[in-house]
Amino acid sequence: MARRRLKNFKGKIIAVTGSVGKTSTKEAISAVLNAKFRVKKSKGNMNSDFGLLLTILNIESGNRSALKWSVLMMKAFWHMTHEISADVLLLELGVDKPGDIDFLTSIIKPDIAVLTNVQAVHMAEGQFKNVDQIFHEKVKLLEALPDGGIALVNFDDDRCRALKGKVNGVMTFGKNNEADFWTSRVKMDENGIDFVAHFKEEKWGVRAPVLGKYQLYTLLPAVACGHLMGMSAEEIEAAVERYELPPGRMSVIEAINGAVILDSTYNSSPKAVCAALEVLSDVAGKRRRVAVLGNMNELGDRSTRLHEKVGEVLPEYVDLLLTVGKDAEKFGAGMKKVHNFKTASEAAEFFKKEIKEKDIVLVKGSQNNVRLERFVKELMLEPERAKELLVRQSKQWTKL
Repeated sequence: MARRRLKNFKGKIIAVTGSVGKTSTKEAISAVLNAKFRVKKSKGNMNSDFGLLLTILNIESGNRSALKWSVLMMKAFWHMTHEISADVLLLELGVDKPGDIDFLTSIIKPDIAVLTNVQAVHMAEGQFKNVDQIFHEKVKLLEALPDGGIALVNFDDDRCRALKGKVNGVMTFGKNNEADFWTSRVKMDENGIDFVAHFKEEKWGVRAPVLGKYQLYTLLPAVACGHLMGMSAEEIEAAVERYELPPGRMSVIEAINGAVILDSTYNSSPKAVCAALEVLSDVAGKRRRVAVLGNMNELGDRSTRLHEKVGEVLPEYVDLLLTVGKDAEKFGAGMKKVHNFKTASEAAEFFKKEIKEKDIVLVKGSQNNVRLERFVKELMLEPERAKELLVRQSKQWTKL
């Protein structure tokens, strides 16, 4: 049914994949393109082989309800016979194991493919054996581009940069002026980031209310997509300024006792933790720097070493560390002030008694069996806004 519906779609298809930052990049692209076009996008992180089909057919999951699935299948059949009312179909593609991209590209043929980066994630049993295998799987998306298709890849990722000249249609983005889309005059404060984006003779003054210099890799593909779709500099700049991060991706949330939470609870990986620690240090000033870090999942047999490696840099960025989960305990080897907990709820109960005025608290961990959004909910000043501000607040997730 999804294939049938796509046959009549006359607009552009943009697909985003990568190890880290897919959802934020998709949302930034949507924020820019929505200023001029009708954009239909994947909801949340519906990026699996199943989620892709639901997005195309404009239905939700029926979970375990046979009755709900019966109704949804009737809706899907109806939608299959009607055109997608959009100019752009913006899809996020997740890859958990070899072969995933083969199925996804049997459904869609994107006009623009964005590859954010390739990192050591999804390496548990039954997933990928090494980073090279992850890379080769993701490259299949670029190889599926039709004639005239464009691949936007991260110049600052060594593997991605090597694709230039080897895969047709590759354009690069990054900090280095050797990239096709690049940045200069990067500044960041607690209100957001601003920089100048360049492409040949074109320039854009970019200002966005998001934290972290790594957000360049989220915003640059959005600027590039706007330019490739024919938007003016004024349209792109105004749209980026309105961009807001999805929940759990370094959101700033007021906490009890006048503290501030940097909510990065959506997921975690070694490079993402290190980038988040830099943000914590950049915006803390003279305030106490607290990190609440959970397990980093799906790292395979490298898990112990990668947790320890992140732990080696923690004393430079953190005054007080709370860990959640068995693997996360390895973060604290070099810390003088560290407390270990089995669950997010236990950590929250402890920290309610320890939180100080003007603390700045980074909260980051993987989702499965960690769920640090529960910690944030207990410490946030307005817990009644949890459904609006926090990740994984649906009934399906809150029951787990």
